[in-house]
Amino acid sequence: MSMISQDEHGSSCHSSPAHAAWGPEEGGGTGHSGTKLGYIVTDVPPWYLCILLGLQHFLTAIGGLVAVPLILSKALCLQFDLLTQSHLISTIFFVSGICTLLQVLFGVRLPIIQGGTFTFLTPTLAMLSLPSWKCPAWTQNATLVNASSPEFIQVWQTRMREVQGTIIVASSFQIFVGFSGLIGFLMRFIGPLTIAPTITLVALPLFESAGDMAGQHWGIAFMSFLPLKEQHRCTICGVGLETIRIKELFANMQRYQ
Repeated sequence: MSMISQDEHGSSCHSSPAHAAWGPEEGGGTGHSGTKLGYIVTDVPPWYLCILLGLQHFLTAIGGLVAVPLILSKALCLQFDLLTQSHLISTIFFVSGICTLLQVLFGVRLPIIQGGTFTFLTPTLAMLSLPSWKCPAWTQNATLVNASSPEFIQVWQTRMREVQGTIIVASSFQIFVGFSGLIGFLMRFIGPLTIAPTITLVALPLFESAGDMAGQHWGIAFMSFLPLKEQHRCTICGVGLETIRIKELFANMQRYQ
């Protein structure tokens, strides 16, 4: 959950709930960079500000939601089937909305969007690059692709079913880790020096896809960074900014394990 704070210039930004819970003596109040807390975790901002912050959160998340099916489309032999790509994008938006409502109403009720994850992209792309799952040569030629032909539909749906089954098995393992309480034990060995390299390794294999897509139109690629500008200069939980004392955050997390 992100919290709202105000910097010395009066503009609002986000901080973590752990930051809010620390108080003035433990990290709340005025930070090292002159940032002071505008709302605590139990406060509710005005309705118009909630709408603006929700819109900002959506604009920040929409890039990741759209990127997942677009990155997978080439490995699924769909680079010349724009209609099916649009179906995949519509599906991830719909499912993301359903998951978000379930999480807000019945889950941990954090005000965040439940979107697609990039964690599964790297192993999925590695699996689809195997010789048995490589796209047929004729699917790489736009003049030979007939999106409505049963043969072409069978090509991409077979790969889609393989990906779905793999994700279901991987997700079942994550559910087991969560319900078994194993994550509480692992938190003793997980710290900032563990999380940062892990996130980096997840993102590194996607640089090629991101560069290819951004290179098609650098203007649009630059515009996608604008919604992140405000949050980048503010306090974001998990980012090593000086206003978050990350060691104290993990110490507090381990205290409640």
